[in-house]
Amino acid sequence: MSIDVKRTQTDDNSTTKAGGISETLYIDPVAERSYVRKLDFLLLPVLAIMYFCRFTTGGNIGNAKTDGMDKDLGLVGEEYSIMMTVINIPFVLLEPVQTMMVKRYGGRKVIPSLLFGWGIVSLCQATVKNYAGILTCRILIACFQSGFFSGCIFYLTLFYKRDELAFRTAIFYGTATIAGAFTGIISYGVFQIDSSLKGWQILFLIEGAMTFVWGTISFWLIPNTPADCKWLTPEQKEAARVRLMVDSTAVVNSEYSLKTGLLALTDPIMWPFMLLCISYGVATKSTGTFLPQIVARLGYTTIKTNLYTVAPNLVGCVFTLLVTYSSDKFQERTMHLCLGLSFTMVGYLMLAGLNPLTDGGPSYAGTFFLSMGTYIPSCLVHSWHNNIKTDENSRAMITGTMVGFSSVGTIVSAQLFREQWAPKYTQALAGTGSFQGLAIIITAGLGIYMRRENRRRDKEMGLEVPMKPGDVPMCELQNGQRDIRFRYWV
Repeated sequence: MSIDVKRTQTDDNSTTKAGGISETLYIDPVAERSYVRKLDFLLLPVLAIMYFCRFTTGGNIGNAKTDGMDKDLGLVGEEYSIMMTVINIPFVLLEPVQTMMVKRYGGRKVIPSLLFGWGIVSLCQATVKNYAGILTCRILIACFQSGFFSGCIFYLTLFYKRDELAFRTAIFYGTATIAGAFTGIISYGVFQIDSSLKGWQILFLIEGAMTFVWGTISFWLIPNTPADCKWLTPEQKEAARVRLMVDSTAVVNSEYSLKTGLLALTDPIMWPFMLLCISYGVATKSTGTFLPQIVARLGYTTIKTNLYTVAPNLVGCVFTLLVTYSSDKFQERTMHLCLGLSFTMVGYLMLAGLNPLTDGGPSYAGTFFLSMGTYIPSCLVHSWHNNIKTDENSRAMITGTMVGFSSVGTIVSAQLFREQWAPKYTQALAGTGSFQGLAIIITAGLGIYMRRENRRRDKEMGLEVPMKPGDVPMCELQNGQRDIRFRYWV
């Protein structure tokens, strides 16, 4: 594919910095296909296993509680709820900082280091004896895990085009649902072991060791950018560079600029995204951490409770992959996102309105509904705002900030699932469902605004045929979305 472009500034790999340069960009289709195939089979699985480790070690606290961890450590009153609130504060504060570190120092150094760090602390959890010990460990784990998800999303934007991002994010993020199922299966097994150690201690040891080992290995498995990737040929590296210039970023491998990143936060269109992230974050945390407690409402034993979390998580994984694939294929975000949010809202409102003891079947069906939609926003929302920003520093700061705001939602979730409302958690379930309704309204509003803005720009340019996202190469849009030729993904 050949594309004629005019750039006011070339990418950093070019020696020419003069303005108004005309250049023909050629993408070798054979090199491009082999490049994407290598990413999908060599890079993406590494990140997927990393996120699998992140979610098992982050979410296993809920499984440990079903085995009596809170009683063994002497937790009383609202201490568990307070802990689940406090450990989310590092995510809010550190996500932007550590995502910008990925931009400055490279994903190969930063991302595995985070994994290595929380793997060690996860192992230490098995030795704690009281509330102070488990609280300290969970805070340290949160400090290492903050920046990981947002860092990975930004990292993927350095390799994939805009119409490839959501599905690839779902592939690595989808391991969260598999991790939930895995932890349920592991919990089912280890909680039956007759040992001097408690079942929850064995669970922490197994999943902590797995994380530590993979964090160590990962240092040698991922590159910083396509340009320094050892398993890419020169032709594939060139295809990667041109792909990004055409449909991802205005300046490839741009220099680190904190100022540029901070300026991105002043963009008014990002403010509704922040509220959207808070809203969807409530359900993401509620499902990821409290699903065992939600299932336990149905009156099952500890063993069956953990086993019955497996199927909803697996169904959620498949549905997330299907919806994100469709979203990328049709280059549409609004309706796909509303679909996922609607499933989650229906699931939580079903659980809130049904009696778990007399309506066991429908209540369990509600867990499938909420799992089918819970993980979709994490993929589509962050792909959506990355589709808008054409600068690497802006994308890094915005992604870290947005994921940080979703952690505000996790704080809300922790406060909703209070011990005083156990075991039915009716108020918590209804509140979580209501937040999804708010997210649907915000999503629809963003979609309507972007469609109108695209039409306004077409009219101002005097176009009879509407211009679509991607019609103008990104490297021509040095002013990003302020350029009248820029078109929003809706």
